[in-house]
Amino acid sequence: MLRLSLQKRCMGRTIPKISTWLGSIYSSRNIFVVRSQKGKPTLKKSKHSNDDKGQNNKEKLSEWVDLEFERKARQQELEYERRLKELKSLTASVARIIKKKEDVEKLQEIPMPSEVKRDAEKVYDMLEVSKEKVGALPVNNPSPSGIQKHSEPFNASNHSLITPAIDIPESITKRLGLAIKFLVSKTNINWAMVLQQLKEGGGFKDLPEKDIRMFIYSIPKDQIRHFIPTLEQLLEDGDVKKSSKIINVFIAGLSHGGYLSDENIAQIEQYCNYLTKTNKKGKLSRETYELMIQAYGKNNNLEKINVCLSEMKKNKLEPSEKTFSSILSTCVYKANDHKQAVEIFDSMKFLSQKTKPDTRAYQDIIVSYVNNDNIEKALDLYREMITEKIDINQRIMVALARGCTSRPELRFKAWDFIFDIYNNNWEPTLNTFEYMLYLSAKDGDVALSRAFYSKLNESNATTPRSFSFLLLAYSKSQVANSDQQIELPSITFHEKGRNFRRNILSDVNLFPKSTSVQTSIPFLPVLDLTSKEEIMAESSAIWAHTLMFNPQFINTDCTNTFLNIAAEMGRLSDFIDRFDSSTILDKTGISNDTRIIVEELPESITSNTEITQTENEPISRQQGQFDETSITKSPLLKDLGNNIDLRNRKVPRTSLSYVIALKAAAKFKNYKFAQRIWSERGTFRKTSNFKVLSRPTKDALDFQFASSMVSCLTKMNLLDDALAILLSTEYQFKWTWKELRELYRSASDIDHTNACQTIRGIARRAQINYEGKIRRKDFKRYVMERGY
Repeated sequence: MLRLSLQKRCMGRTIPKISTWLGSIYSSRNIFVVRSQKGKPTLKKSKHSNDDKGQNNKEKLSEWVDLEFERKARQQELEYERRLKELKSLTASVARIIKKKEDVEKLQEIPMPSEVKRDAEKVYDMLEVSKEKVGALPVNNPSPSGIQKHSEPFNASNHSLITPAIDIPESITKRLGLAIKFLVSKTNINWAMVLQQLKEGGGFKDLPEKDIRMFIYSIPKDQIRHFIPTLEQLLEDGDVKKSSKIINVFIAGLSHGGYLSDENIAQIEQYCNYLTKTNKKGKLSRETYELMIQAYGKNNNLEKINVCLSEMKKNKLEPSEKTFSSILSTCVYKANDHKQAVEIFDSMKFLSQKTKPDTRAYQDIIVSYVNNDNIEKALDLYREMITEKIDINQRIMVALARGCTSRPELRFKAWDFIFDIYNNNWEPTLNTFEYMLYLSAKDGDVALSRAFYSKLNESNATTPRSFSFLLLAYSKSQVANSDQQIELPSITFHEKGRNFRRNILSDVNLFPKSTSVQTSIPFLPVLDLTSKEEIMAESSAIWAHTLMFNPQFINTDCTNTFLNIAAEMGRLSDFIDRFDSSTILDKTGISNDTRIIVEELPESITSNTEITQTENEPISRQQGQFDETSITKSPLLKDLGNNIDLRNRKVPRTSLSYVIALKAAAKFKNYKFAQRIWSERGTFRKTSNFKVLSRPTKDALDFQFASSMVSCLTKMNLLDDALAILLSTEYQFKWTWKELRELYRSASDIDHTNACQTIRGIARRAQINYEGKIRRKDFKRYVMERGY
């Protein structure tokens, strides 16, 4: 009964209540245990847990979406930057190609003097044709009043049988009498006899001052300096005052020639002091100042020149074009002051019409720009000369050709300037021919260089310069770079050059029939040299021949080039033999109390080779005996040890000699020889030859040697030692990437991060300290202070 009643009740109204209760249970499944205040666990229901979790999931999902979007945007930005960088690099490459093409086209469009002259001749021919047409017309132009002129009859009484070769006033001629015969020949005038006869005939007494000046003017400037005492005695005996014009003649005679000694300058200054005292206003004339500036220029004294210019400005005397030209020549050829030369040239151009530079001034400033490796500005001045229609001479063409060899893209243009000398029908001078040898030497064209030198030898026109250029050709030969692509000589870039080279080589006779040993150059019996052994053998033979018959050709420049040939072409023993036999350390000026500290090398270095050397022991013995049977050494040089005169003809070593020696040590990776070289270089700094140099020159030479030491140690893989030199000289020298690039690449190849970081820091600090580069924090401070 109870069961039935329950069933009825469940089937009745109680069923919805059960379903509602079950639904509430399933809908509130998040039940967790909590502790009550009495510490008993109780069940507590979380009412909003589902909503909180959904909200958290949404936030996490939104955050993840944002991060993913930023990541993709950043990745896309990096890709855009990479593409932009590639595009900029491509644009820069295209711009460089276009710029180079435009530069080449501009260079090809540079007119040559022969072309300008040819255009002028066309205009001139047209004018001549029109003039001939006008001249063909009948002309009737009788002489006025019908009087015809006849030459006067010859009167023997008005002519002397002995006519002097120069114009002499009649009053002087009467006193000379028969001594006029010493003035008949222009090539051989005996001025000493003339002055002696004039002194015996009464001298300058009672003669017009004008005739005296004309007579003194007629004496050549290169001879008057020897007769100044005699002339002063004649003036004193004749009671003739020494005027400023006569003294200017004396000053011009004393300043004639090349370099002037301090004694000549002192004598010239005495004359200037005399003129200052005798002048009422106490100042000199413009002509005297110009002569003084010319004299100081030949004495290489720019300070005194500036004093003269200041005095001229004070006396309101405007310098003439001749004055500026003298100063410009001094700055270019004597003082080597390019900055001052540019200022003088600009002053000449813009000061006044009277001081506009002429051909000589343009020649000097172009040479100065070429000597300072600025051929671009020299070419601009050349175009300016053509535009202004200023005459161009051979020296300007040669200077431009010499400057073009310093730029690979201008090499072809160098020979164009040389060939244009022939196009203008100018007779090439010795200077032009020597620099043709120089151009071929810079190209490494040994065959053409030998042909040029042989031509000069046939004409007996060889000089120390041409001999040095021949040795330069040996050192620049591309035989040393046989593993690389051989570049053709620039003379072969156009057909005219190829024909010129072929004609020279076919016409040269390297083996003359002359039996004279002195005039025969010991060339090898081949037209060109194709191996290092041939270059070493021939250069050694030519050196020995020059040492015997032309010792005046031997100087420091050609000796260093002779050493460089062995460094490029020979072995280490070849270089050491030349280093010992042709150069010597001049110890003049080294005090006897100099201490010598011998420092032992680490065992890692001395394990392979034993160092037992003394101070005076030859380097060749330290490194092993030279093979006297080697074909790379001339037999004449092998016998020089028996000839005391030839053995003593050694050239004192210079700083460049030690740089070349370090290059040889680096090439053969010989640390022992390198250590000997930089040790001796330290001794060289204490000699008189080094002490007399100026401080900027000393610093430049020390920096050159320090750079060579860094390069030498780098090639020997002694990177830490090279880095130590950099750190010790960081604030002494101006290091740039030109000197640091090789060391940085070697350090980066072996992942030497500390060395790379240090090298970058040295380069950055050098840019800040020497180049004026501003630091980032300084720039920020500058912007904050200025407000923009």
